[in-house]
Amino acid sequence: MEIKEFIINYTSSDFDRIKFDWNGKHGDDLEDPNMDFRINVCECVIKDFSIAPDELILDLYEELSKSSKETWGVYRNYHLIAQEVLNRGRVKYLVNYLKGATQSFDTIIASGRVKLEEEEKREIIDHVESRRDNDPIGENPKYIELALRRFAVNNENGKEVK
Repeated sequence: MEIKEFIINYTSSDFDRIKFDWNGKHGDDLEDPNMDFRINVCECVIKDFSIAPDELILDLYEELSKSSKETWGVYRNYHLIAQEVLNRGRVKYLVNYLKGATQSFDTIIASGRVKLEEEEKREIIDHVESRRDNDPIGENPKYIELALRRFAVNNENGKEVK
């Protein structure tokens, strides 16, 4: 199956082809038989995000995040996938974004390369603050901390506003 066709027609039944299928080892002994295909899918997707369903974007982001934790590195265009997660559902997919971002040091850094307008950041901050106690965000304090720090809004004097 051609990669573009795979992307366009992606459903949960295709997940096994892109999942992080780790053998539990590190270094030269690490094996993930899906890595090459997953990266090829990513390379095609970043050229035209419009061909990929949300489910694929979310699955790629999560699997790239899991991979990063064990490979001690991160896909070079991880930030573009992270950006697309937020573009497609700023607060709808915020927990997905935060969960992936907190998998490793590399995902924390790479996911921080997203670019949002001040009003988009404010939308996220307002969402986190209003749902802190009764939302999946509240299930993990590091999600709240990262969201509040990463999406802090600056006032006209350049000072951070909560």
